[in-house]
Amino acid sequence: MLHLRPSDYRVMPWKDGGGSTTEIAIEPAGASLAEPFLWRVSSARVEASGPFSHFPGRARLLTLLEGSGLILDIEDQGRQRLKFPGQVVAFAGDASVHATLIQGPCVDFGVISDPSQVKVTLEWLNLDTEATVITVAPTTLLFTPWGPVRVDPLGVELAPRDCLRLGNAPAATEAPGAKLGVRAATGTTPLVLVSIWPI
Repeated sequence: MLHLRPSDYRVMPWKDGGGSTTEIAIEPAGASLAEPFLWRVSSARVEASGPFSHFPGRARLLTLLEGSGLILDIEDQGRQRLKFPGQVVAFAGDASVHATLIQGPCVDFGVISDPSQVKVTLEWLNLDTEATVITVAPTTLLFTPWGPVRVDPLGVELAPRDCLRLGNAPAATEAPGAKLGVRAATGTTPLVLVSIWPI
């Protein structure tokens, strides 16, 4: 189990000045985008309309965290509107993608992965104080966009923007196939669940 906090993340400005990306986790740890990597989880603040970077041979999943969203013109897929938290748009990393802000800056959350080596799912869970049961994948990441989330039976509380990484742990409560209960500490709050399986 690895409890990541915003101070652990790497923030990188875009070359074109259109925003910045916060790298939450990457496998292998510490890899750069110029090196082969299995997957990368990040959140980007999009401040201007413009093209997405190319990631040849990769698969991409994208959802919205904050703001009015994006219109995505994706090569071979046409136009997609990413307007609501919980929507997930999937596209190839080598596709030409142009993003147009719908109304002002927004913040997204995405996963870039090597589809020849891993299968990835990205889910948005709306939590309340009653536990929602999730199943641990070989690699699981829990990201809390806004509010505190409790993870039982691990006894962990995730603050806003924290990420809990689970994977290949000897402890039965963290092993693949284990069941965890996730719940809002108070009221309601979302949780982003990333599940990664080797192929």
